[in-house]
Amino acid sequence: QGQRSKRTTMTMRGGKAKMQETMEEKNDEMTDKLAGKVELLRKISINIGKEIEDQNTELDGLNDKSGNILDSLGGTMKGLMGLAMSGGTRPLLVRSVSMFGIFIVIYFFSSRYSAAP
Repeated sequence: QGQRSKRTTMTMRGGKAKMQETMEEKNDEMTDKLAGKVELLRKISINIGKEIEDQNTELDGLNDKSGNILDSLGGTMKGLMGLAMSGGTRPLLVRSVSMFGIFIVIYFFSSRYSAAP
């Protein structure tokens, strides 16, 4: 009975060692998978950062262009207002404002739908 308990104890120790080794192998596999996923996330984050920088540059350019156009239109409107007020012709003012409104609507729709993908 003494030898039997020694064998049982050794078998249990061997089983525990094998189980521990198996768990360590699984741990190593999961660590490798996790490292791969972390690397993938790092690359995705870098690409997102580059895309954001590119889009910010594009938006800054569009903002500058629209600011120049609005400044130019503001000067034109001041000229038209002066012309309308000096002549006392209300219909000219109404037409001018209507044309300006139509131009703004066309500008916003064209800029919204003609942006490069």
